[in-house]
Amino acid sequence: MAYTSEDQAGTIKKAATNAEIAALLIDDMKGEHAAIIQYLQHAYKIGDESDVSPEIEGIARDEMRHFRWLGELVVEFGGDPTMQRDPVFLDGPSTTDLLSLDVEAEQRAIDQYRAHIEAIDHPKVKLYLERILMDELFHQGMFKGFISEMGGNPEKKVAPEDTGPWNQDPNPASQDLELNAGGQAVPADLEAEGRDDHPLVKMLNSRIESEYETVLLYLHQAFVSKNLDQRNHLISDRAVWHMTHLGTLSEAVAELDEDAHPNMELDFDEPFLGQAPTGPEEFNRWATEREQGYVQNSAKLIALAEAESEEEAESLLADLKRIEGHNKFQAAQFKLPE
Repeated sequence: MAYTSEDQAGTIKKAATNAEIAALLIDDMKGEHAAIIQYLQHAYKIGDESDVSPEIEGIARDEMRHFRWLGELVVEFGGDPTMQRDPVFLDGPSTTDLLSLDVEAEQRAIDQYRAHIEAIDHPKVKLYLERILMDELFHQGMFKGFISEMGGNPEKKVAPEDTGPWNQDPNPASQDLELNAGGQAVPADLEAEGRDDHPLVKMLNSRIESEYETVLLYLHQAFVSKNLDQRNHLISDRAVWHMTHLGTLSEAVAELDEDAHPNMELDFDEPFLGQAPTGPEEFNRWATEREQGYVQNSAKLIALAEAESEEEAESLLADLKRIEGHNKFQAAQFKLPE
């Protein structure tokens, strides 16, 4: 059973060892990872309906920064950075319900960081957690402000208390959920209700899933690599570009089919990280092949988009050609010595 900062009596239990500190930070990583995905999904879902989407994407970028800090701290304390995540809500009955889910996600983060700050006495860790907590409090205020601007109730409770981290399970399953019209949490079915039946959307979603996996594989390698140059390049350049591709393709899916969700669902029960070797040179060879596969996939996406007569598909072409160019560059970049 994973270490938790609260004992059965509900009082704070001090993290006395490096392993216990790392366990708490790993729990925080799961929450940050979930926040990134939930907020991005909501931004894509809201789209042009409101001008808050760019601000929500900005909040997601803050969570990405937190995720990186936490992963580096986990390694520093002898742990293995997790790529798992807490449950996320992809959809809800209304835009204000989506934002209320985000308010509640921030409240869980606030409560958890406060508990972990009290449980951990290490000055460096406390410094980082206090910095992250400051952001989470600010983010929650932003989400409440968005709801108020839309005429909603920023104090409305929408998430069932027996779902995922709402039930205080320290190890909730990494799953995608939806809030139905009755306020119940149900598994998100990406194939239901005619979703994902557009041929271009289907291929884009397959690529989005692969881009998401690549971001996680590159970030994990960046955290554990013994090669400083590789670590820096993976975080500051290569993973960032794949995250950019993921966002561009996800926005296209949302524009092409309003019922389709960008597919950021992975089988977290499978050891997907094991497909990539961790030795620096071996990883670069593996990543070169992966990037070359993306070059081929991008060419297929371009051909499919060119065959589409829809205006949205035509506007996607420039993005796809740019992504193809990035893939060619990164395939060559991984071959360079580090």
